[in-house]
Amino acid sequence: MTKLEAKRLRAIIEQAAQGLDDQTALEAKCLHPVWAAGAAYAVGHKVQYGGRLWKVLQAHTSQDGWEPENVPALFTEITESHAGTLADPIPYDSNMELTEGLYYSQDGVVYRCTRSTGQPVYNALADLVGIYVEAV
Repeated sequence: MTKLEAKRLRAIIEQAAQGLDDQTALEAKCLHPVWAAGAAYAVGHKVQYGGRLWKVLQAHTSQDGWEPENVPALFTEITESHAGTLADPIPYDSNMELTEGLYYSQDGVVYRCTRSTGQPVYNALADLVGIYVEAV
């Protein structure tokens, strides 16, 4: 196989990978394109960046400084599914919407969400005690 053929096949694979549901996409993270400045991204598009998989929240053309971990309004990280129970809390890594009644963990502490946020929040969970969560 030539380099040109390999490049064409890679583009086909990356396009097909966009149709995977989030959990399957996470298992096949290497099939997704790496984030790049100057690329036009549609809502729902998935990219690799920093060893993690991200999904586009707002259509945009990327720029230097707009890497997924730097612009939470544009990207959300796709993470492994968790039940959100006390036995299987959802690991919190900022840029996440919190749902009332579910359990989240951060820095070895488990929290129960007492009020849904309705949008992603970026503070440490310890800073949200009494507002959106309680430590359990």
